[in-house]
Amino acid sequence: MLLCYTNGCIKYGPDGVYYEGSCPKKIRVKCKTEFNTLLNGLYPIFGLAKERSKIEIFGRYPAVVSPDLLMYVHFPVVDDSSLETMLEVPSNHPSIKNVELYLEVKSISDGVIDPAACSSPLENLGSSLKRQRTQQPQEATGCVTHPSVKLERGNGLEVQGVGNSNGWIETEADAALGNGSTHGDVDREMTNKNSGSGRVEQVLDLTANNSNADLNKDVEPRASNPWSLSSLWVDDHELRVGLCFKDRDELKKAVDWCSIRGRQKCVVRETEKDKYTFECIRWKCKWSLQAARMEEHGLVEITKCHSPHTCCPIGPDNFDVEFAAEEVECLIRVQPTLTIEELRNWWFQKFGDMLATSEMQAAKLKVIKKVFGDWDQSFRVLPKLMAAFHSSNGLLVDWQYDLFPNPEFASFRGVFWAFQQSIEGFRHCRPLIIVDTKDLNGKYPMKLMIASGVEADDCYFPLAFAISTEVSSDSWRWFLNEIREKVTQRKDICLISIPHPDILAVINEPGSRWQEPWAYHRFCLKSLCSQFHDVFQDDYLKKLVDEAGSTNQKEEFDSYMKDIEKKNSVARKWLDQFPRNQWALAHDNGRRYRFMAIDTEDVFEICESFQSLGLPVTATVLLLFDEMRLFFSTGLSDSSGRINRGDMYTKPVMDKLEELMTDSITHVIMPLEKGAFQVTEPLENDESIVRLNECTCTCEKFQSKKFPCLHALAVCEKLKINPLQYVDDCYTLDRLHKTYAATFSPVPEVSAWPEASGVPTLFPPVILPPPDVSVNDKTKEPPSDDELRKAVANILKVVDIKTTAFADILKRLAGKFEIDLTPRKSSIKAMIQKELSS
Repeated sequence: MLLCYTNGCIKYGPDGVYYEGSCPKKIRVKCKTEFNTLLNGLYPIFGLAKERSKIEIFGRYPAVVSPDLLMYVHFPVVDDSSLETMLEVPSNHPSIKNVELYLEVKSISDGVIDPAACSSPLENLGSSLKRQRTQQPQEATGCVTHPSVKLERGNGLEVQGVGNSNGWIETEADAALGNGSTHGDVDREMTNKNSGSGRVEQVLDLTANNSNADLNKDVEPRASNPWSLSSLWVDDHELRVGLCFKDRDELKKAVDWCSIRGRQKCVVRETEKDKYTFECIRWKCKWSLQAARMEEHGLVEITKCHSPHTCCPIGPDNFDVEFAAEEVECLIRVQPTLTIEELRNWWFQKFGDMLATSEMQAAKLKVIKKVFGDWDQSFRVLPKLMAAFHSSNGLLVDWQYDLFPNPEFASFRGVFWAFQQSIEGFRHCRPLIIVDTKDLNGKYPMKLMIASGVEADDCYFPLAFAISTEVSSDSWRWFLNEIREKVTQRKDICLISIPHPDILAVINEPGSRWQEPWAYHRFCLKSLCSQFHDVFQDDYLKKLVDEAGSTNQKEEFDSYMKDIEKKNSVARKWLDQFPRNQWALAHDNGRRYRFMAIDTEDVFEICESFQSLGLPVTATVLLLFDEMRLFFSTGLSDSSGRINRGDMYTKPVMDKLEELMTDSITHVIMPLEKGAFQVTEPLENDESIVRLNECTCTCEKFQSKKFPCLHALAVCEKLKINPLQYVDDCYTLDRLHKTYAATFSPVPEVSAWPEASGVPTLFPPVILPPPDVSVNDKTKEPPSDDELRKAVANILKVVDIKTTAFADILKRLAGKFEIDLTPRKSSIKAMIQKELSS
């Protein structure tokens, strides 16, 4: 018995190779069957034309690893000898009952796998007019037949051999294989009930003498079995042509039960009166069933049955996500920037049920990973995607790459981009930018750089992004310059970053627009404390540094600094290398809006759904675009609702004001000159000076928070004036609404993506080890220009100049001459160009 697999896949497991996919077709053959006899017999069995298709056969052959262990290998079956080896497997290994074969069908015209050829045998037989004929007239038994019905059942068309006398093709419905009878007992040993789909497998026989038969002759269906009542269906759960049901509902229950057992879903529609069509709900699946109420007996009878399902069953735990991913794949391949809401609306229109947002997000993520999951191809597609974003949404983008000797090609080094919607929204945020980086997992080491603003709700607002192969002074210079050139030219911007030497070097360069008065650089206090601890390994000192940086009282700051100096004077000197206004809130002058630390998790929350998946750059940018649209849509909807409810300021501010108003009753207010007020707390013996016209208080909280502190509120309460006039406009709901007011436009389909102007074809980044020269041997004579020119010419003969980076050529030359040739890069480039032109 041969188990022939098609339209599946070859996989490897603990026991070696195995085949997965559609259920195998069972074929019985003689042990000494010749290779050509089997091969020629397979073409009509699977409905293939020999002149248009080619079948390649592979076997699952058990190799003996030890007396108790077999390991299966993928064994090509190409001649009589290799076929005999496979047919002897059950004899040599009694524990193995069947021979498993995998059939790969290829089109002779182009040599690639023909999907049509690999699909269900029923499709091929049913689609060939030569292989179809109507049923014979009603037989003497009185059984009902229908001339318009094609005889299809089980795993394929119920077929008879070229001449039933030779019996080389026969189905399980025949009583005795090869005798041509249409009644009798079924050989149950050759019946395999698939628990996944609930159908009975077809068994074919090649054991009779067929050497004289024309094996490529068209196969015609024979007359159907007599119609039978649905009570017979209960016995084997097989839906077949001729099976009758009381009414449409009884038939639907039978189909539903098969679908549940096979983990499938289907829909039914009434095409005409009393005519019904059932189809698999998956667009790729070829399964369908047609039935009609017959005048002869008044029952609903199955007239056509295209089976089995060509889609794979899915486990119940992930049915919705898997199912959705398979269905939306056809849409995403054409238009990958469809929003989740657009996909959910499409889903509802097609299936009449609204899929949960989380399930659709998971489904789209699955498809994006599948469709755009090729890392190397991703770099070539990315410029077109960015060009599509630019043409549809005004995306601003800048590239970094290393040109190959052929300037039409280059290796990717970095890309910066900022959405126009973010740039417009940032105008309504406070003048504060926070920059940070995060590793991107994947085939190539990458860094995701981000610049975020802070909006009225104290939430991070994604402003600009970059993907770079490294984080260095060069990449930081490029990123920060692009922010100044493309995103914002506002003065008095406060930039918060980690105190990294590369960032400090860039900001302190002459002419930098991140220096005062253009901008004010501040440190993340958490990162500074971490660096401090790395140097001094003292938890108590680290705590003192954190308290010194967090207090807004200069007297308290000085006290903490004295404690640090007493405990470790070197630690105090280490802190003194940084200007106090860069890390201490008491000396900040209200620039950082009390944002003392960078919460990396919150900053990169926009990437939370996909950042750990190791996706290629194109997939990452696509999903980030999705998240940005959702981010803006959610922000706009939320702010609109709050404005419609009559709110004026954001909730964090209102909650704080309510808290402070409750506590301000016990203060004693004393007017001073020039509009100043002294506010004292009798129990605390504490006093502060408030100047409302300057929005200041000696406690420093008024300046740092940009809204009234406890002392200022006490003055407002005393003077019976509205304290909201002293709240910075950056906290208003109107500002919040304007931040998210810009909308994203639809992106064209993939076929309409424009070419990226001025960007060469990009290849993956070249990540090379350093040259094989550990120490530059100064005793070696450097090569002459002639020697170098000859070496360059020889290298160009053996490399693909379109895809070879200059760094690779330089490395080869350094290895040849055993000397560092970096100082001669310019002359080497000139030699390469001259060699190419000649």
